[in-house]
Parts: sequence; C-alpha cells; structure tokens
Amino acid sequence: MRRARPSVFERIPTAARTWASRLVLLMACASVVATSRARTEDVASPVHTGTPFRLTTETGRVTRTVVVRASATKKLSDPVEGEVRIQAKAKWTPGNPTPTTQPSLVISYLHGDAFYEDRRSVLEPDVAVTVESVKYLDERCSEGQGCEWTVQAVFDVGVQSDADSGTVAAPGTIDVEWTAQAFMRVLDESNVPKGFTVSLSEP
Repeated sequence: MRRARPSVFERIPTAARTWASRLVLLMACASVVATSRARTEDVASPVHTGTPFRLTTETGRVTRTVVVRASATKKLSDPVEGEVRIQAKAKWTPGNPTPTTQPSLVISYLHGDAFYEDRRSVLEPDVAVTVESVKYLDERCSEGQGCEWTVQAVFDVGVQSDADSGTVAAPGTIDVEWTAQAFMRVLDESNVPKGFTVSLSEP
C-alpha cells in the first residue's frame, strides 16, 4: 500500500509548525480581547439600611422602592450599568408550637404589573435566615450628567399546603430586616470618570 502524501502542514518543519500554532493561538486571544467591551471597576454606594417590617399571611406582601443615582463631575458620555444587591434577615416565629410546614421568604421585583421572583429561602423556627437577592440595572445615562434607576423590591411569604388537611398552614409572623447597596460601572471606559459617585435611597 502506498503511503499517503503528507499534508502541506506536515511538510513544514516541526519547529516552524510549533511557532505557527503559537501565532494562531496569540491571534485568537488578541481577537477575544479586542472584541471584549471595556468597563471600569465597580463603584459602590453606601449601604442603605431600610426600616424593618413584619410579614404574616394576613398582611401579605410588602413593597420597598429604592432609587439609584449615578453622576460624575463632567457629563457622562458613556452608558452606565450595574446591580442592586439586597440582603434580608428574616426570623420566623411559628403560630403554633409544632408547625407542620415551613414558610419561605420570597424576594421579587416589580416590572409594570408583573412580579419576577429572584430568590426564595425556606425559614427555620426562631432562627434569623439571610436571604440575598440581586437586581441587574440596564444601560443608561449615555447623554446626561446624571442617571437614575427605580427598583421596586417585593418581600412576600411563600407557604406550603398541609399534606394532611389540604389547607394552608398559618406561618405565624416573620420579622424582616433588610439592607440594599448599588454597584455601578461605566461601559466603554477603563478608568472611572472623575467625580463618579453612586447613591441609593428610598424616595
């Protein structure tokens, strides 16, 4: 049987093939870097501590509105994006000494008339459970000196049906403490603009 003729690549000396492979790899890496969008490091707002509240099945959900603002010394010519991070500590006090089901603390976000659930954590009796949630903020502020986002966070009680009776078990009360903090970055820039600041507050 005649041996197949070596390919064009195989006829290149081994050392040259090695350097050619490295060159291809370097070009691929350079292409990835060139197409990656530049962005600055995150700039954080001060931590906002919200007013604690209590949830029960009777009170239903509680909505808290926070406003994020970003500004710089000079007009921002590039878009800004980021996220709001909410941390809640929920303590459940059961309505009876031997509960058959456990409630959950649910954190959602309001978009128009729709709720979008982000985080759900099952609670333990008389234990403070930490629930963390993140709401991403889309690009804005390409033309103005300042920019603003409004976030409506919804805290709700999720309960399970009692398997024996088919009814919804009363969860008792859930005391919630919560904080919020924004982390924003400027796109198409590598350096944070002079005087770039981020704030978060309730209206």
